[in-house]
Amino acid sequence: MIKQIAFLLLAVFILSSCQTEPKNQEAEAETLELANTLPGTWEMVSLRVKVNSFENTDSSYVLEIKEEEWDKVYFVKPVKTYYELDNKYRRAYFNVAGDVVSEDRGMWNAFNDTLMMIEPNVTYQYIIEQEPNGLLQFSTVLDWDNDGQEDDEYLGVQRYVSRTTE
Repeated sequence: MIKQIAFLLLAVFILSSCQTEPKNQEAEAETLELANTLPGTWEMVSLRVKVNSFENTDSSYVLEIKEEEWDKVYFVKPVKTYYELDNKYRRAYFNVAGDVVSEDRGMWNAFNDTLMMIEPNVTYQYIIEQEPNGLLQFSTVLDWDNDGQEDDEYLGVQRYVSRTTE
């Protein structure tokens, strides 16, 4: 009887250890999926930044741009980011006429749910979450107001536009 119980416990242990292995494979697949999802053109849908300690004071404010407000309220087109297969990227800013007025360039890399974007003078680290509708949500804490404090809460939502990177 004791041998049977020991054998059953051993069998349960072996089965439970085998079941944890696919979870690790799933986590690796998610990492690869993000790296495979990003290449192409992504367009900013909405933006929300909570600026804390504005200009090193106790003041704070929230900048929020909804999809329908880009051209009507802010007189610009949504920012587009072009992720290349060779881990380079270009982020373009447009005026209301659709002309590029500014660009940032750098290198990108994905690790699990984290996206690193490295430019010559700054590095950004975003946590990426995929929303059910296929949009990607980028969140981080950064120095939005250039007051020397990385205390501003950024949340940007982007939409996939095309596989080619124009």
